[in-house]
Amino acid sequence: MNSTDFLELHKTCVAAMRTYFFGAQTTTELLAKCSAEPLSLGERLGLLSQEIIENDAHVVYLDTKRLLHRAALRGYGFPN
Repeated sequence: MNSTDFLELHKTCVAAMRTYFFGAQTTTELLAKCSAEPLSLGERLGLLSQEIIENDAHVVYLDTKRLLHRAALRGYGFPN
């Protein structure tokens, strides 16, 4: 991995983090709209769908961060 590859991986990690944070924020906004009454079927499906999106984004972020962390520990001037 060279300097350019490392910077690209960093940009990818930042983008993944922002996507995850956006998903988490969207989920919390949906949860804030809940009331004492049970959610309708449509609302339940919407919340479930959003939680899947958020969880998938979290996995992508963690995987990307793990690669970036590994590259940072090893230094990017050496082959993987």
